[in-house]
Amino acid sequence: MAEKIWERFPLFINFENLTDTRQTKFGPIYTGSVTDPIFKDIYAPLDDFVVNGGIKFKL
Repeated sequence: MAEKIWERFPLFINFENLTDTRQTKFGPIYTGSVTDPIFKDIYAPLDDFVVNGGIKFKL
């Protein structure tokens, strides 16, 4: 995460999962049928590489 602050508006950006490590790359996260799933333990992120950012205004 990074933030640059000017007088009235800070600008920020956030990066998540930079190495794109996902549990779903190694196998399914559930077994069984769709109506009766058996979920495995979650030990890694499930999302891809994520970037978000924004501007905050000070009044």
